Amino acid sequence: MRRLLSNITLEQGIPMDSEVIVVCSGCHDSTPEIVREFATLDPRVRLIEESVRLGKASAVNLILSKAKGEFIIFVSADVVPQPGCIVALLDPMTNRSVGISCGQPVPVARGRPLIRGVVDTLWGFHNWQLEKLNDAGLLMHASEVFCLRNGIVTNIPPDLVNDDAYIAVRTKNLGYSIKYAPRSQVGVSGPQTVGDYIRQRRRIIAGHYQVHDQTGHFSQFLFYSVVVRPVVTFRILVEYFALHGSIQSGIATALLELAANLLAGIDRVRGKSHAIWDISTSTKTAREL
Repeated sequence: MRRLLSNITLEQGIPMDSEVIVVCSGCHDSTPEIVREFATLDPRVRLIEESVRLGKASAVNLILSKAKGEFIIFVSADVVPQPGCIVALLDPMTNRSVGISCGQPVPVARGRPLIRGVVDTLWGFHNWQLEKLNDAGLLMHASEVFCLRNGIVTNIPPDLVNDDAYIAVRTKNLGYSIKYAPRSQVGVSGPQTVGDYIRQRRRIIAGHYQVHDQTGHFSQFLFYSVVVRPVVTFRILVEYFALHGSIQSGIATALLELAANLLAGIDRVRGKSHAIWDISTSTKTAREL
């Protein structure tokens, strides 16, 4: 958290009238103390504490209710914004028809070759798909860092898993467009074990089904894209692997994604909630974070 707050307040060039709202939900580490330390030095920093862990949706609702500015930029606590990240997100928002701009997650290079290749393939195709759908005007997705025009979405369901996907679908359904801002980059640390990968992806995929149940629409994720837009998705896949991808990593990713989708389907049938999720611990060990 210290690295992230330093990055946002000192390195991103945000205006002095900005708000930097940090929600600590049931934290038992030193995070609240670190935020208080920053708040004494920078009046833009504001801490909101929840005594018990209520899930990310609760934190997002607090931010949606407290933020005063024209735009709200959501940055996860476990990413590293690259230079110019925040400013690049604001560029597309000058068009009043744009409700969301989303940035580009870039995986931190680490870990054993197999799982590293899977993580690189997942995020690489994710970003490639965002770019192609953005160009086609079909984008309905947010990302690890995104900017929302304040007032479009004022609250989200309290048991929601994928807040970014839900906000994107709601925004699109209200007639706003969503734009991809690839110059807005954040470093992300992917899972470093097969178990953590499946655990994380299982939760996220189950969250996409939950968004569909809440809104009647899916945000873009791989299985949805294959089923709904098979021709477009196949073309994007072929283009990606022809230019960037490893066939070995692609096969491994496909197998793990199949397993995660099956488990997420079982969770949906059983009514399992992922609102307060099990942490994939190997995503939290990167020195960069």
